[in-house]
Amino acid sequence: MKKNVVALTAGAVVTAVGLAGCAPTTTLESTETAPSALSVFEHVHGLGIDSDENVLVASHSGIYRVDAAGELSGPLGGEPFDAMGFASAGDQYFVSGHPSPGSTTFEGPNLGLLSSADAGESWTSVSLAGETDFHALSVNQNDPTRLYGLSSDGAPLLASADGGVTWSEGASIQAYAVVPDPNVPDRLYATTPDGMLVSADAGQSFSSLADTPLLYLLAAPSDVAGALVGVDVEGVVWVRSAEGGPWSDRGSVEGTAYALTTGADGERIALIDDRGLVETFDGGESWTVLTEG
Repeated sequence: MKKNVVALTAGAVVTAVGLAGCAPTTTLESTETAPSALSVFEHVHGLGIDSDENVLVASHSGIYRVDAAGELSGPLGGEPFDAMGFASAGDQYFVSGHPSPGSTTFEGPNLGLLSSADAGESWTSVSLAGETDFHALSVNQNDPTRLYGLSSDGAPLLASADGGVTWSEGASIQAYAVVPDPNVPDRLYATTPDGMLVSADAGQSFSSLADTPLLYLLAAPSDVAGALVGVDVEGVVWVRSAEGGPWSDRGSVEGTAYALTTGADGERIALIDDRGLVETFDGGESWTVLTEG
C-alpha cells in the first residue's frame, strides 16, 4: 500500500445557540436503485457501524449501509442529503450538512442537526435548522445524549448533553476530528494541525497529548478503556490499545483515507481510501477490501 501525505484543513464551529424546537419527523421511501459504490465513495465524510455490524457510509448523497457481503443499499430513509457530518451509536444516527437539491423536506442552506432513532428509516430535525453545517460531528458511543460539533463557519466547539436539542459553547479550536472517550464522560480528543489535543472538561479547554502521531482521522472503540485508532497525515494507521500505552503502526492506507470507524472491541477497523471500503478484524494485522470504489 502506498502512502499519501495529507494536508490538514481545520474545521470550525458555529456560534452556540440553545435551540429546543424540533421540526416534525419525516419518513421517506427508499430509492429503488442505489447509486454505485464508486459514486457514493467519491465524497465520503464519515463512517459508522450499526447494531447488526453493517458499515454505515455518510456521503454527498445520503447515508448508505454496506453489509458483510459488501452490498451497498440506500440512501437510508430515501433522503439523499449531503451528509457533511455524521455520527452513530448503535442504531441512533446523527447527521449535519445540506439538504439535497430541490428538497422540500428540510430547511436550507444547512441541515443543522438531524437524528434517527430507527437506524435511518426516518429523520427528525433536532436543532439549528437552516443555520449550522457541522463538518466534524461526534457522539459518545456509550451515551448518545452527548454530542460535539465543529461547523464550517469558524465558531467555537459546540457541546450538547441532551441529544443535540440545546448546545453550549466550548473552546475555540481548529480540528479535523473531535472524538469523545466512550468510557470517560467529560474527556474529548481533537486532532489538529499541531498534534492531538485532549479535554477533561467536555471541550471547555484543551491541552496537548504527548507522544502521539500527527493524526487527522480518529476513532475510539466503546468497550476498551483508553483505546484509540487513527490515521496520520502520511497515511499510516495507528492503534493505541490502552490509555498511556504506546502507539503501534498497523500499515498504510492506499492514496488518501477519507473516513474511519472502529468496532466496539477495537479489533474491527473500517476505512475508506482510494481502494474503496477496507476492513480489518484483527486490529490492523491484515486488511481486506470489502467494497471497491
